[in-house]
Amino acid sequence: MPVRAVLFDVGDTLWHAAGAPPPAEFRRRAAERAAAFLRARGLPAADPAALARACWDAIEAAMRAARAGDLIEPDYPRVAADAAAALGVPLDRAAAAEFLDAIYVSGAEGGKVAYPDARPTLKALRERGFRLGIVTNRAFGGERFRADLREAGLDIDWDVIAVSVEVGYLKPHPSLFRAALDALGLAPAEAVMVGNSLAEDIAGAQRLGMPAAWKRSAADADGVVPDFTFDRVSELLDWSLLAEAARVR
Repeated sequence: MPVRAVLFDVGDTLWHAAGAPPPAEFRRRAAERAAAFLRARGLPAADPAALARACWDAIEAAMRAARAGDLIEPDYPRVAADAAAALGVPLDRAAAAEFLDAIYVSGAEGGKVAYPDARPTLKALRERGFRLGIVTNRAFGGERFRADLREAGLDIDWDVIAVSVEVGYLKPHPSLFRAALDALGLAPAEAVMVGNSLAEDIAGAQRLGMPAAWKRSAADADGVVPDFTFDRVSELLDWSLLAEAARVR
């Protein structure tokens, strides 16, 4: 069965935080935005910085627990609302979602930069006839994520974008991969997965029967053998599996 699509992780696969501000600067910006958000809504908060930190710590803890457990994406607005309530700040779920969006520092502002060869490689794969998709774990999806892609120059008219917070499952759960495959109308053997995590990208894809290419990074799993290993995104163009699939089109 020929390969028809290439699915990508994003963070540290297509982009990286090369110019990320130091943690103190992230916290400063989040605190300023938290204060502005609360003022605009007339909400009480003795320490906006502490509120921002508490909410952010809570959603990160929830994500870590989910990754170590059932891989069901947490309800981050509800998690943040509970964290705010513990500090005496009344946020319902909708307000908590708006608060998280307000304090989130992302995209170019957060230092995310595409690898120099990422967009040219995506263009070359598309010219070879492959459909292209994203399969990524992210606590923020929607327009915020699409805007981040645009800022990084990775707005290539993707054939499918499967984001964990939108699908409801975190990689390596099969449901996130299947969401992308189903949207494309493809069987697992008709797609390959590309990512930097052995545990999430490579093992998760291979369990479904998808070949997987690993962008060499710190190993986060033992006993996982990628079908292809690379250091620069452009090396994907030399992967024999993709080269042969392009030739038979």
